[in-house]
Amino acid sequence: MKRTLLASLGLSLLTSLSAFGCAGGDDVVSDCQPGDIDCSTDQGEGKGDAWNYANDPRRLSQNLTYRLAELPRSGKLDKPVWASRYTPKAGDPVMWADTYWPTAQGSTNARWQGSSTKSPLEKYDQAFNNTAGCEAQPSPRCGEGAKAAWDQYLSCAGPAAKWHAASFQGSRQMYDGVDSDNDGSVDECGDHDGIAGWWGLCHSWAPAALLEPEPQKAVEYNGVRFEVADLKALIITLYDKTDALMLGGRCNAEEFERDANGSLTNIPTECLDTNPGALHVILGNFLGIHDQALVEDRTANYEVWNQPVEGYEVTKQELVDAKRANACIGDTGETYTRNSKAKELYEVEITVRYLFEGHASHEPLGMDGYIGTDDYHYILEVDGAGKIIGGTYCTDSVGDHPDFLWAPTKMGSSYGRNPGVAADKVQTLIQLSRQDDNGGGGTTEGQSFTSTGTAAIPDNDPAGATVAVDVPADITMRGLSVTVDIAHSWRGDLEVSLLKDGAVVKVLHDNAGGSADDVKETYTLSTADLAGVTSRGTWTLKAVDSAAQDTGTINSLKLTFAE
Repeated sequence: MKRTLLASLGLSLLTSLSAFGCAGGDDVVSDCQPGDIDCSTDQGEGKGDAWNYANDPRRLSQNLTYRLAELPRSGKLDKPVWASRYTPKAGDPVMWADTYWPTAQGSTNARWQGSSTKSPLEKYDQAFNNTAGCEAQPSPRCGEGAKAAWDQYLSCAGPAAKWHAASFQGSRQMYDGVDSDNDGSVDECGDHDGIAGWWGLCHSWAPAALLEPEPQKAVEYNGVRFEVADLKALIITLYDKTDALMLGGRCNAEEFERDANGSLTNIPTECLDTNPGALHVILGNFLGIHDQALVEDRTANYEVWNQPVEGYEVTKQELVDAKRANACIGDTGETYTRNSKAKELYEVEITVRYLFEGHASHEPLGMDGYIGTDDYHYILEVDGAGKIIGGTYCTDSVGDHPDFLWAPTKMGSSYGRNPGVAADKVQTLIQLSRQDDNGGGGTTEGQSFTSTGTAAIPDNDPAGATVAVDVPADITMRGLSVTVDIAHSWRGDLEVSLLKDGAVVKVLHDNAGGSADDVKETYTLSTADLAGVTSRGTWTLKAVDSAAQDTGTINSLKLTFAE
């Protein structure tokens, strides 16, 4: 479901503090400063999955509980991560299934309803980019004659569809008239000239399904009907770039070697992470203690299948001696040699629940019926204070465990993703799809108003900074999209609020995101958020920096009223 290179994940891999807060207490190495991941040290001798730079749990958060006795033996994501930006409804799932929009099938430019109905991107072009696009899409996408047909398509397609067909994940190599995979054939359909069947947008679907609410019904906008799957496709297109924190690294081995008995041998070091001790700590903190979004690459080999993690349950947690631990991990002897700092060893069996893919649908899929499970078996290494300091997979899990974990924080920069699709337009569609009074009826694009000028945000000053927008019209509001562009070197310092005529309408950003940069988001306010508020008057964006050292600037505020 992913591109071949880790860099192609579209992730901004941050080494910042998470929303849990700054480092503190005795769970932090004393000579390290908060966020200083470079002072991580190997805590296991000669282990490829040691808690080094790549495997240290502090890559995802500095404020973690490490004591085994304090970590819940079960947990799940109970509350929607997106609840601070949208108003949850009864029955809203905390995550939602969808197809991963395979690259070889056209991804989000696929005509999933049939050849006569436009793709999600073609519909977007028609509704927002003022282009009718192409009457038809070439079929098939490969083979003799494909190049000429797709060259013609690229000449008439709108900007969103054209970019995707020409640039996304190298998809054009299926119809570029070149032997792209150097196998002696041109544009062959058997292997799509090098486009693997598992390539697609699971790296976009996974964070989108966690950070955005599921569209609930079709929306007709500027004369174009967007089905639920169309709306999901547009959301997923936006999350082709996602800001995230990452633990572990990419395994590039296609297959693992086995001996005559079928036992795994010579597993590459890069394929031994994520360390099971780090996995245990992160699951316990993110899903057992906090409601925090978490994604796993659940395959240990070179294929990358990103899945939102729904929950976990420890089914066995037993204190064992070194002999028993060694038998579990495939070693012999009476002494455990994998980590000399370990004072206690625990044999653990755990079940991890994850959301798997669905299909393009006219109706919301939610998550019921789309939860899968994986079982893992490992030894936890615990120090004299009862803290987890590492671990080793047992032989039945050494080749079958999560390759890496990541915590998505927000939609990433627009750089590198489809330039024909704008976040504020898609957010408007999401809001309309979730409104009880919309009914899928005809809707035209709402009026927009944008601030002029910028404002420097004073450091550690409750007065903050403001920019204003004057709205001179009386508008019947069915929703409001608030697009915020704030440059700041530590977004966790900021509280950002929207005011109308001096009164707070809603706090948009409340000191979340740790040391990540900037607040560049579109927030969607519902009719409930706007109860008693009229459109005419002065709308103000206020940003307050509540801590010392980091500074920033409010660049712009844009209001788009859904009428």
